Amino acid sequence: MSGRRILTAVTRKGESHSPGKTMFLVIWWMSKNPYAAVFENRIAAEAAANVRNAILVTFQGKGTEVQAVVDWFRRDEEGRPMPAEWRELMGQVHAPWFNKAHPDASEIETTSKTSSDPVEA
Repeated sequence: MSGRRILTAVTRKGESHSPGKTMFLVIWWMSKNPYAAVFENRIAAEAAANVRNAILVTFQGKGTEVQAVVDWFRRDEEGRPMPAEWRELMGQVHAPWFNKAHPDASEIETTSKTSSDPVEA
């Protein structure tokens, strides 16, 4: 980034945050350059993420716990941001905040119904 140093919540030593305080990190790309901003206000962070199709990371405490990571570029049918995919170094998808239980094969019903109506392929 052309030698510029970006100050983040980690590099700002003069500021102290209460242990239960929630912080919001917005990450986006513009003209192939990454940018980031830290917000204390959820509405401001969501607005910034929305207009930039950015990634919004929510931290609680002293940056030790990630509450959520949502991708404002990927949205569901109702326009809500979807959880971001976490990728390991080798590309495997891992999203700990988006765990869904998958049914066992024995729990899936496999009933076939016969119909007198013709079926088109």
